[in-house]
This record gives sequence, structure tokens and C-alpha cells, in this order.
Amino acid sequence: MADTIPDLVSSDTTVDSSTWLKAAQQSVRSYCGWHIAPNIIQTLKLDSYGARTLLLPSMHVTDISSLLVNGAEMKDSIDWSAAGTVRLRDGYFPDCPGAVQVTLSHGFDVNEVADVTSLILKLAQRGSTGPGVIGSQSTNGSSVTFITAGGAPLSIPLLQIEKDALEPYRLTWGVS
Repeated sequence: MADTIPDLVSSDTTVDSSTWLKAAQQSVRSYCGWHIAPNIIQTLKLDSYGARTLLLPSMHVTDISSLLVNGAEMKDSIDWSAAGTVRLRDGYFPDCPGAVQVTLSHGFDVNEVADVTSLILKLAQRGSTGPGVIGSQSTNGSSVTFITAGGAPLSIPLLQIEKDALEPYRLTWGVS
């Protein structure tokens, strides 16, 4: 999320700070269901379900430059909201997987979501200094085994307090 980050590398030089930053960003994206920031242009292929309205995987749409339904351009026949809702003025989206292709600009400016940026940097730092996910542990022998890949933790799991902080940015539609 940032062009430059502080050196977050521990004494393990097999994984650099950009790897930890990418892992932290991916943890946040996976939890929230979209990338949050920065504002980017992206082309997505989406399923539609025979409704007049389509929900985009974004909570901050700034532009839709193209919307194809089964290959036909529909941009001039839609209304859309910044919250990620697209509505056909006439007719319905087909009930068909992958029938819609949308090119949109979406995501917040990094400065608008300083809380998320800060959280990602903290996750990256924790990943770079933490030993990994516990794979086994024994009490009397004081032994702990961490699950790692080449000495690096397999992921950067989010703590509940971090999930709570991300809740305003989490896509909830389509979630069971």
C-alpha cells in the first residue's frame, strides 16, 4: 500500500520486507474480499444471476469505463453507485457465470484509509519478527514447533482486534 516502507526484516535475510508487506496486504484483502487501497483500474469477469442489479466486489467505486454483458457494451445503459452496485436501466443481467465483464476504477486513496495502511505495516512487521504458526507444543519438555516454509511463517493470521478494525471495509454480501 505504500511506495516505501521501513526496513521490517529481522535477522532472517531469506525473506525481504516487500515479501512481508505483500503477505500482510494479502491477509487483509482475503479477509475483506477486495483490495481497499489504492485506487486502481481493474477488469473483472463476474457471474450474474438474472437480476436487474449486480454487486461489484468493491466498496469504493470511482468510475466504470466499460461494462460488457455477453460481449455487448452496456456502460451507457447502467446506473452505478460508489458502494459497488450496478443497475441496468432496462432488462436484466443474464443468469450465467462469467457473463459480465466490468472495467472499473476502485479503491480508496491510501491517505483516506490510514488505519488500514497502519494495520498492514504492523502485520508485516509482526510477520518479519514472529517465529511462525505453532504446529505442535509440549508442556513438560518445553518444546514448540513452528510451521514454516524455508524459515518463514506460512501466513500472517489476523488477530480478532485486527478483524474488528477491518470490519468497516469488509464485503459482506454473498457471505453465508
